[in-house]
Amino acid sequence: MLINLREKMKTFLSLTYAAGAFFLVTAMLIWPQETFQAAIYGLELWATVLVPSLLPFFIIAEILLNLGIVSLVGVLLEPVMRPLFNLPGSASFVVAMGFTSGYPMGAVLTRRLYEEKECTLTEGERLVAFTNNSSPLFIMVAVSVGMFGNPLLGIILAAAHYTSNIIWGIILGWFAPRQPVQRTRKENIFIRGIRSLLTAQKKRKPWGKLLGDAVRSGIGNITLIAGFVIIFAVIIRILLTTNLLYYPTCFIGFLLKLFHFDPDLRTAFAAGFWEMTLGLHEVSQLHVSLQEKAVAASIILGWSGLSIQAQVASVLSGSGIKVRHYFQGRFVQGLLSGIISYLLIRSSESWAPLVPVPVSTFKNEGVLSFGVLLNNLGYVGQIYYILLKILLILVFVSFLVYFSRKIHANI
Repeated sequence: MLINLREKMKTFLSLTYAAGAFFLVTAMLIWPQETFQAAIYGLELWATVLVPSLLPFFIIAEILLNLGIVSLVGVLLEPVMRPLFNLPGSASFVVAMGFTSGYPMGAVLTRRLYEEKECTLTEGERLVAFTNNSSPLFIMVAVSVGMFGNPLLGIILAAAHYTSNIIWGIILGWFAPRQPVQRTRKENIFIRGIRSLLTAQKKRKPWGKLLGDAVRSGIGNITLIAGFVIIFAVIIRILLTTNLLYYPTCFIGFLLKLFHFDPDLRTAFAAGFWEMTLGLHEVSQLHVSLQEKAVAASIILGWSGLSIQAQVASVLSGSGIKVRHYFQGRFVQGLLSGIISYLLIRSSESWAPLVPVPVSTFKNEGVLSFGVLLNNLGYVGQIYYILLKILLILVFVSFLVYFSRKIHANI
């Protein structure tokens, strides 16, 4: 009975996908002008915001991966993985890359980790649920500076985004069966980290090939993002043209009024439901308060859009790793991100003056002043300091919960 119900559900979904694709093609033929304008809009957004802010990071991340820098970070994070996330130490590499490289790097590395039998299937499902984040460069540059023109907003969005996802990872670890920690190596963790770095250096490619491969990989990733941004821009425009988004946007507007937010944000949320970048861009264009922009942007970043979710699902397809925890996490992270952003923006008067804002001022005919350089380095250092404090607090809380459970079990 249950098998027949699943088969019927699969058949229904297949017919729904086919009908949706047929409707999309028909609508593109009926409204070619709107389709063309939407594709141009998505292409301009990709070319003017995403390419200059993400492509350099993709290239540098690939170089760092081959040089062993991320392996070093992964080794240093090993002691916190089991008590904090109930995951093996090898998962620290996925966490490090997922939190620094952006979508869908966490899914790619989780699949590789599972295929190499470095983690179990259930551990892979939990790992992928909280390691697919927006990259720091996307939040700090593309969103806060490129769209909103407010560098300080980047700190709020980044803190809310990463903290909420870490909390989701901890929650999943708490409710999963815990395995005893195996201590097979007594070597100092810093020595192990340096050794892994030196080993990666010996195996690295020649500099010319390394740079060429990094550029090719970066261009491939940014081109994939272009396809998703453009097609979802077309889908959103067609839904708006056919008024199919009217009732959903009305419902969103009702919820916004209920929580005393500007109803004009409903269009941005409707766009962000499908494609994160388009939704964030819509938020940046609205004339609403900074507090409302921060909360709305955090919710959209946490949800990440169906476009990003489709990328993650496509990467994991055929691996056996289910994405149910990942999809559940999009709701949880969106809610937590919005709450954390609200609290941070409300208390920004107390901590914002202590944070240096990045400056791009040049003087003496293009020579960057030493003071500006120190200011920008302080800005980056302050961000890492804040994130480190948040992580240490979460580690401390996790240890308390772990030992309290252990004491309760002994009693």
